[in-house]
Amino acid sequence: QEWPFFRVSIDLIEMVFAKADPGIASLYDKLLVSEDLWSFGERLRANYEETKSLVLQVAGHRALLEGDPYLRQRLLLRDSYITTLNVCQAYTLKQIRDPNYHVKVRPHLSKEYMETTSKPAAELVKLNPTSEYAPGLEDTLIL
Repeated sequence: QEWPFFRVSIDLIEMVFAKADPGIASLYDKLLVSEDLWSFGERLRANYEETKSLVLQVAGHRALLEGDPYLRQRLLLRDSYITTLNVCQAYTLKQIRDPNYHVKVRPHLSKEYMETTSKPAAELVKLNPTSEYAPGLEDTLIL
């Protein structure tokens, strides 16, 4: 408790546990993982809960981030946004992985638009005509 490096390490671990959401992990399992691996996810979530209680015991706290109410409040405020994004991501990944899902081919950028933009910018934004998602969005879905 008195060694600053140890205290900071426990605080960081507490913050990571506060950001984790076993409920979202469970949703990912149900939507994206084969049923024979669900027990592995359940074990991981049980280990999360056990480790969280040990971290709280070492920190001397009853709840995560008890020693940093400002950070705790900020994480609670962002939770609704992050949860919504995670749920959207899980369902989108499920849809993308569905072999029966067929992507609508989108038209290329209009010639007028391409002529009005500078050459370097036009080279940076290349549309994937087989994707219904905007450029770069497919990459962000796999975070």
